[in-house]
Amino acid sequence: MRISTGIGPWFMLCAAGVLANPFADGVISYNPGPGQFVNHPMFNDPARCLGAPQGLYVDEPNNESVTTLGDGGSITLKFNEPVHDDPANPYGLDFIVFSNANFIGGDPYYRWQELAFVEISQDGSNWYLIMPSKLPAELVGRMDTGQCRSTVSGYAEYTPTVGLPQDLATPSFRVSRTEEELYTVPERPSVLGNDGLIDFDYVSGGGDAFDIARAVVQSSPGVLALDGGSVIPAGIDWFRYVRITDALFGDSLPQLGEISAEIDAVSDVRPALSIGEAKLLDEGGYAVITDAVVTEALYGKFFIESPDRSAAFKVISDAFVQSGDRMTITGHISKSGGAHMIADPMFTVTSSGNDLPKPLGMPLRNLQLDMAYGLLLRTWGKVTDEGDGFYCTISDGGSVAKLVRDYGVYAPLGSYVAATGACDREEVTGEVIIRFSDPGSIRQVSN
Repeated sequence: MRISTGIGPWFMLCAAGVLANPFADGVISYNPGPGQFVNHPMFNDPARCLGAPQGLYVDEPNNESVTTLGDGGSITLKFNEPVHDDPANPYGLDFIVFSNANFIGGDPYYRWQELAFVEISQDGSNWYLIMPSKLPAELVGRMDTGQCRSTVSGYAEYTPTVGLPQDLATPSFRVSRTEEELYTVPERPSVLGNDGLIDFDYVSGGGDAFDIARAVVQSSPGVLALDGGSVIPAGIDWFRYVRITDALFGDSLPQLGEISAEIDAVSDVRPALSIGEAKLLDEGGYAVITDAVVTEALYGKFFIESPDRSAAFKVISDAFVQSGDRMTITGHISKSGGAHMIADPMFTVTSSGNDLPKPLGMPLRNLQLDMAYGLLLRTWGKVTDEGDGFYCTISDGGSVAKLVRDYGVYAPLGSYVAATGACDREEVTGEVIIRFSDPGSIRQVSN
């Protein structure tokens, strides 16, 4: 995988100490339509849709674990445990359908997409359509399907599936994810005209994610039932069965044959955590955080904070970010030396230029508290050591902290200063460090 560098009910340990499975557990039916791959053993085994997907790259799909639907065909899968419309799920998305869609030549505006509509059911008898951006009857073959530049949402087989990252880059920056970690994080739906929502978010494993709240009543598969011309909401907040149907019958390409969807897997989405909730995880715990703002961006690291200023993390990364970036980030929690860090991040910036949380005023004596770690703080004290040009030390007569800036810092010995920055700890000694990038973050208040 090429990278740019929650804990839901299914993720909790069951009584036997085994993690529950977030992927579809069984095949209820497989009804393929006609097609050139329907009789090919590499593509006609419905059991390939069970378990985790097997992706590759955004521009190169892995066809070794997919099941073809054939022209107009369908497959119905079940989960042993209900999939819930959890308000904590990232972006309000509840489940993901994986396929072999891809970006042609790496261009997210030019895709190979063989669209399939998605229905869900609580009992396997009453089915509800996940409302797509364009109804199946409105799709145009070879304009919305095949090699095309059509932007849609609410369909499967539109977004690529990528492979697991495993210890990529250098030993100092190691990223690995299990199937349960990567393939339960949803990709944000594409939005035409928004480059950030057309391209791929390398914080997820891809696939097309769906919101249970968008389920509507239908008169037949893929056809809306209307009440006075209005769509009828399904009004459900969970399901156990999912049916995926090739959306357009009869579309084909010369020499390539019919255009029909291939499905790889379906997963339940992992709920996101706040930064405060993530800090409560055990060492090595895995978190998905969707509401984090960068407060200080420094060499080899940056700090993220909850907008309500309740908690913060240090993130170890050489990737370029800026203060005010808001992001979705995943990673494993490290608590060594009293710090709270993510040392193996995968993240995507969801917006930039946001206002920073206001710094919390906190005296030096409180900076050793766990609650202070990582927060954007304003503190004060007397300069007791001018340091080596990159730091100075301040004291309140009992507690001390180093003020550190990558490009140098200076404050006269004996002066009183106020400083604003992210609260960090020295890894070996646990000494408090205030890190900042703006030279204006340290201000002399008296001699």
